[in-house]
Amino acid sequence: MNGGIEIRRKIDQTERPMTRSILTALGVLMLVGATGTSAEPPWKPEAPPAIASAPSPSAYESLSPGNKRIATALFEAQKTLTAATPTPSLTLDQIARERRSGKSWGDIFQSMKSQGLIQAETLGQVLGRYDRARHSRS
Repeated sequence: MNGGIEIRRKIDQTERPMTRSILTALGVLMLVGATGTSAEPPWKPEAPPAIASAPSPSAYESLSPGNKRIATALFEAQKTLTAATPTPSLTLDQIARERRSGKSWGDIFQSMKSQGLIQAETLGQVLGRYDRARHSRS
């Protein structure tokens, strides 16, 4: 029985220094890693290079196809107004800029309606008339 205790002591004596070395090495790596990351300045993205030859797209051109459809429907809806309307009509780009500024299509429609630019009761009517007219043209 004494032989088993002696073997166990020998194993404990060889394992302890190895465990201490491993733990010490891990501690040093963690310390170096922690100080190495904080010593670097924060990453700052570089500004994209300016391309002088490419003009920026118009507000209308930057819209999605679905949004272009709605902008065009609103634009064409104001063409049906009479010449007696004192308020000048909006361009496609002006309508698109309103949308790009964060306004909903409903808000843009209500604004145009309150200015007397559109006679339809709802945005749905504007889109329905536009879609029917577009379908009959093709």
